[in-house]
Amino acid sequence: MNTQTLLNNVATINKDNGIFVNAKEFLKELRQVATAVAKPSDHRPNLTFVHVRVTENNLILEATDSHVLERANVAASIPDELVGKEFLIDGKFAKNLSKTPTKYGKTLGVYPQFNDGKYKGIISIVGGGEEFIDDSRENISVFGYPDLVRVTPYLNDATVKFDVQQKEIFPVLKEIVKKTEVVALLVKDNVVKLKYSNWEKDLEFPIAVTNIEVEGEFKINFNVKKLKQRLQHLSSRENLTFRFYQNAYRPFTISRENGGLGLVCPIRLY
Repeated sequence: MNTQTLLNNVATINKDNGIFVNAKEFLKELRQVATAVAKPSDHRPNLTFVHVRVTENNLILEATDSHVLERANVAASIPDELVGKEFLIDGKFAKNLSKTPTKYGKTLGVYPQFNDGKYKGIISIVGGGEEFIDDSRENISVFGYPDLVRVTPYLNDATVKFDVQQKEIFPVLKEIVKKTEVVALLVKDNVVKLKYSNWEKDLEFPIAVTNIEVEGEFKINFNVKKLKQRLQHLSSRENLTFRFYQNAYRPFTISRENGGLGLVCPIRLY
């Protein structure tokens, strides 16, 4: 949707400094991203916010529990003074708002509140003649948000990468996950393979990939179930780009053709 269409749909909204989005698209992506932080765990922090970055034409929605990350882009009409800002949406508020995406009309107005450029922890969502307010000031002051530089690598910092179609890697993941949760991915020369031990011997599964970039040999251990979950609903012909960063202790990313991004963090075995 282009900016003019968005503006035409929100001609009746008079508030200033609003971000205008397609209601159905925004709420669908918001709910999907929010599920990444919806399941508490005794083994890792349950970070309960969706982080939103504001660009010139998009909102970047992302959420992480520090082990995995979900991210989505949503087209938006954005006033110049909000470009470059960032704010948080409470995960429960996001899920409740998105349960009935058709009730808000075609367009939502998103109004985060800032003070001296810093997000105050209050956001209003306007649509369908109603206003919904998320006031998370106290929770945000306690929980904050994780170090995004640590959790979310920059795509141009990758030291190892390759391309692969979903149909080439997913059947292998599906078979391996029946046997184990922890698997090693090895990249050397023009070969990528997954490897695990069944206590009797090491089992290796080569993956047909293209456009490999690697210096020497690279190895990373990770939870194969997490990767399978991220790929299972994709088209079998979709091309994916895997990127790995600096060392085997940093997360790796899976970029989709449509701009979507998934992230899986490594497992330390020692």
